[in-house]
Amino acid sequence: MARSPVRTTIQSDSGIPFRLVYADTKAPQNELPDHLHDWHEIIYVYRGQGTIFIDTGLEDMQTGDLFIIPGNTVHRALPDEINPVTSSALFFSPGLLTAAAGGSASVLLSLFERCRRRRVYKRHLTPEEQAKVTAFIEEIHAEFQMENQLSAHAALLHLQLLLIFLERLEDAGPARTVHSNSGPSWLSATLSNIDDKLRSGLSLSELALQAAVSPAHFSRAFKKYTGMTLTDYALARRVIMAKEHLLRNDDTMASVADACGFESLPHFYRQFKKITGTTPAAYRRTRNG
Repeated sequence: MARSPVRTTIQSDSGIPFRLVYADTKAPQNELPDHLHDWHEIIYVYRGQGTIFIDTGLEDMQTGDLFIIPGNTVHRALPDEINPVTSSALFFSPGLLTAAAGGSASVLLSLFERCRRRRVYKRHLTPEEQAKVTAFIEEIHAEFQMENQLSAHAALLHLQLLLIFLERLEDAGPARTVHSNSGPSWLSATLSNIDDKLRSGLSLSELALQAAVSPAHFSRAFKKYTGMTLTDYALARRVIMAKEHLLRNDDTMASVADACGFESLPHFYRQFKKITGTTPAAYRRTRNG
C-alpha cells in the first residue's frame, strides 16, 4: 500500500495540542515523510549534519541551527547517511497560544509569520544562545516526563518563554538568508515560481526545458534535493493554496478548485481529504469557527 506523500497528523499525548520529539536521531531510512500540517514547528539541531527542504529552498543543518517553520509549510529533512542529525522538534497549534496567552499571542506568533513572509527559516545560534534554547527544551521535556495534571500547562509556559527569547533574538538582529548551495541553481528558480504555474497547469517537460535539462534528469534531481516527487510537491502546494482560499474568502468550492489548479471539483475534494483528513467544507467550518 502506497503511503501518503505528506504527514498531516501530529499525535499528542499531553492532552493539549503540543508535542515534543526529544533528541531524536533521524537516519535516512526512518526519516518521517514530508510534513504538511497546521501546527507550527521549532527544530533545534544538537549535532550531525544534513539538509532540510523548506517551502521553496534548501538549508544546511548543523550543530546550533534553529529552524522556525510555520504551519502549512512543506518541509522535509534529509539526514546525512554517515553523520545524521540529532535534533529536538516542538510542534504546537497556534490556537493553543491564543487560548493561553490571550492578547499576547499575536506577538508570540509573529515570529512565524515573519519567517513565512521573508522565507527565512533558519538561525544559527551562538554558544550562549544554544545553552538557553537547550535549557528551555530540557524543561519542556522534564514536564512531559512527569505526566501529572499540571505538566502540560507547565510545559506550555516554558514554550511561551522560549518564544519570548526567540522574539528578542529577532529584535536584536533578524536572521539572514543563507540557503544551501547543495542544489542546482535551476531548482531554486523553479521552486520560487512554481505557484504561478500550478494555477495554469504544471508541465514536467516545460519545467525541464526552462531548466535546460532533460525531463528524466529534472525528476531525479527534484526528488534527490527535496525528498519529494514533483507530483507530490505540486499537490502539497495546491492544498496549501486551497486552505488559504478557504479561510480568506467565501468563494465556492468550484472557484477554489479552479484557482488552485485542481483538475476538477471531485479531484479537489478527493485530494484535499487525502492530504488533510477532512473535506474542504469541514476545514473551512472548523477553522472559521
